[in-house]
Amino acid sequence: MLPALFFHVDLDAFFASVEQLDHPEYRGLPVIVGGDPSRRGVVSTCSYEARRFGVRSAMPMSRAVALCPRAVFLRGNMERYGEKSREVMRVLASFSPDVRQMSIDEAFLDMTGTERLFGQAEAAALLLKDRVREETGLTVSVGAAPNRYLAKIASGLRKPDGLTVIEPGGEAAFMASLPLDRLWGVGEKTRERLADAGITTMAEILSASERLLASVVGPAGGAFIYRAARGVDDGVFREESASKSISSERTFECDLADPEAVETALLELSSDVMYRLLDEGFSSRTVHVKLRYADFRTVSVQETQERRVNDSADLFARAQALFRRKWERGEPVRLVGVACQNLYEGASCDQGDLFDRGDAKRKRKVEEALLALSRKRGPGLVTRARLIDAEGDDR
Repeated sequence: MLPALFFHVDLDAFFASVEQLDHPEYRGLPVIVGGDPSRRGVVSTCSYEARRFGVRSAMPMSRAVALCPRAVFLRGNMERYGEKSREVMRVLASFSPDVRQMSIDEAFLDMTGTERLFGQAEAAALLLKDRVREETGLTVSVGAAPNRYLAKIASGLRKPDGLTVIEPGGEAAFMASLPLDRLWGVGEKTRERLADAGITTMAEILSASERLLASVVGPAGGAFIYRAARGVDDGVFREESASKSISSERTFECDLADPEAVETALLELSSDVMYRLLDEGFSSRTVHVKLRYADFRTVSVQETQERRVNDSADLFARAQALFRRKWERGEPVRLVGVACQNLYEGASCDQGDLFDRGDAKRKRKVEEALLALSRKRGPGLVTRARLIDAEGDDR
């Protein structure tokens, strides 16, 4: 059996990098993309120049302004980001028949058995990075490893434009070499609970029993940390098995208890999923929302309606309602995901569409026209305010 090889490909500071690509005058400057600082907006993405000032994603924009008042503050252009994401994904698809897009700016590739085509892991990753840069103007960081979990960690170690390869047999040694804050999926609150129990290093994690870890962070968290610290993929990135779906998810740098911040992410994810639905010619009536809390509990909720998902605003409204129904108020959220499931081609057999109001049909046509325009003309010429202003009262 061939040794397994997975790549995790992560676009570097994606939204901000697209803005710097399209606007050369922004290059070298701190760029912050997000909501309105005067209306409780949050940071979606910031450039590495802004990160030097301590700005991070999901941070309140008011805090970002205080840390970096001379930054370039932008509201964003989700259509344009979607265009560039699709360009990158087309490059990735030329390297592997098994590309799993996790969100607008990251994907896993199963590279098992591709050595004859692209060489060993490092050579293949360097070739992929070069091709993405040549064809899109963007940089990616790549992690290569025997499983998806390790590849995810590896891609974040040498950002931006990084590459880390974990060879088979080196999983445990690699994990043992990391500081505790590099253990993916373990947020600040969990590390605080571990520290209160006297566990502050990876070595101390590795010396602790699963029972001890469970007593500190709960059974689910203890089991996850025990296996993850040893480089074992616990299925956290397992494929959805229920039905064909298009999904996008986001893991926050800090656990979020503010529903507005989580809903800002839901808005961006909904836009990403909707444009991929249109691009691939699918429709769906089933919307699925996934939440992972700070204590590692993962919950999900979905709803199937008679009417298909019409446009990005419609998908966001459904996802928002599901989130509000399922979220345990006050519980910090570590990850949020949106998916459309039970896909079917086009709009055939969609009885609900017979009763569509005229404005719904117009919105769908507008969104389809924007996608067609972006394919034909390149950079997004029109930006719909609903997709760039998460604080707008359009609910």
